[in-house]
Amino acid sequence: MTRWNRVEDVLLHRYVTDVLVPGRVDRDDEPIAVFRPQPLVVFVRLDDGALRLESVGGFGQLEVRVVDSVTLAGVELFAIIEEEGDEIALASQGEQLFGDGWDRLRCTTVRPFMDVGSKPEEGLVKCLALELESRYWLFFDPTWPFGIRVGNAEDMRRWNGSSR
Repeated sequence: MTRWNRVEDVLLHRYVTDVLVPGRVDRDDEPIAVFRPQPLVVFVRLDDGALRLESVGGFGQLEVRVVDSVTLAGVELFAIIEEEGDEIALASQGEQLFGDGWDRLRCTTVRPFMDVGSKPEEGLVKCLALELESRYWLFFDPTWPFGIRVGNAEDMRRWNGSSR
């Protein structure tokens, strides 16, 4: 558990270097393996440590924790995938999300979305939006049926305008 004020402090004082989405490597589609995202957990990699974002409460809340390293420990789906002998990988989305020429970006705005189920003292929020110094927004939405949807400013506006 990470209290919300700690999350904000970390984001505003460290650099964002990547966004990592875990998934299964499907080698059945020969001749080239296919990455199948399973974004129950998403990591915002920082220049020191990471933020671990996890969809909890039946895809109703986003648990945000400051962690020292990226690990999938504690996520039942990934334990099952490993038990089945399948391969797990992390997809790096930083270059796609940040644009060319950026290898690290300062977070300039942290915008948590709250609802009645949110508990900021426990690091639980409804959704999370981060504005980076490139003027690009990252929006993390745990209400997507497949886990956490990583979106942008338009996704944030659409979500904010809906009646969720």
